[in-house]
Amino acid sequence: MLNAFQKICAASYAGADFHHVADLEDARACGDTLFTFLMIELSTAEGCDNRDEALRRLNMAIASIEEVIEACRILQGKRASVMPSAGESPQ
Repeated sequence: MLNAFQKICAASYAGADFHHVADLEDARACGDTLFTFLMIELSTAEGCDNRDEALRRLNMAIASIEEVIEACRILQGKRASVMPSAGESPQ
């Protein structure tokens, strides 16, 4: 059984593609690991039992994803600054 925050996630994630999800097993079966992660993070079993905690967890996930995005941008910038030789593909 889903709590209110998981229901909101299922109803709003990816254009409501997962609105039918009824429990964590359904979420895992969908094959979207980010959705599954969010559903686990928002679960009562993991200690998500109020709005402030749900928002805190979502904000932590956003911060983690933003860190990865920034690291990818930095890596991409480093690779872009080194032009490959003719016939060589960029790494």
